[in-house]
Amino acid sequence: MSKQRPAFVRYLYCLAGIAFLVYSTYIVFILVMHIWHHAPHGEAHADSLSKEDRLYQEMLEGVDAKNAGLAYKDISQIHKLYDFHKTEAKAVTDSRNLCVSCHGDVPHDKKKEIRAFLNMHAYFMACETCHIKSETPGDHKYVWYDKVTGDEKSSIDTGFFLKDTPYKLMPLNRGGEEPRVFDTKPMIKYVGEFKSKVGEMVPAAKSASLKVIHRPMSTLEDSVKCNECHNPNVNDSYLPLKEIGYTDRRMAQIVGNEVAGMIDRYKEFYIPNFLKPSEEN
Repeated sequence: MSKQRPAFVRYLYCLAGIAFLVYSTYIVFILVMHIWHHAPHGEAHADSLSKEDRLYQEMLEGVDAKNAGLAYKDISQIHKLYDFHKTEAKAVTDSRNLCVSCHGDVPHDKKKEIRAFLNMHAYFMACETCHIKSETPGDHKYVWYDKVTGDEKSSIDTGFFLKDTPYKLMPLNRGGEEPRVFDTKPMIKYVGEFKSKVGEMVPAAKSASLKVIHRPMSTLEDSVKCNECHNPNVNDSYLPLKEIGYTDRRMAQIVGNEVAGMIDRYKEFYIPNFLKPSEEN
């Protein structure tokens, strides 16, 4: 009996060793498959995704503004990135405005809760409209300019809403020798020279040049506020809505309780934490 026990023990050890090897192999297999199917940037994983899934993944991950550069602020590039609806419509980009040449067609990106609301306005309003505020009512008159040709009109047919309008609203000085409030010939020349040399400029020189370029701009605190146009009293609107072509129906929508009331009640946007967009590192 004593001679059979060592053999029996060895037999149990062999079974335990085999079981351990099988279990270990199973664990390794599970780990490898888990890593394989959840690799965020693996070539095999990316190749296995459909175009729609890849675009959706890119949307969830967000756009790296630093790496994307000006394309991040180019509305046509953004439309290409998020083309789930397969629309053939193309956004009319602004090739005339001096601000857009640096800041892009979608310039607002700091406050993520409301940047879409602000960029919607930037599609049909030149930056100067809100960011160079007239000190005295009547100092500015307003024209609509074609984003491609630069042709100007005193008013346009705004219709029920502007849709994908090719026009933008821009302020002009009502009196004086220079009608332009910002993009004067000297400023256009200065900005062109700045853009051609900015890569070689030391930080102090770059900062000084940017101050010169933005000197005509109102401070953010003094820029036109939402409720200065979306005002319940149309006669108190900052923009002369009727003069620039808005019908009574459109003016009623702009100053209506739906818009003006929202702006009045939500000076600050309170959003549940789980709905807030995450900050890029």
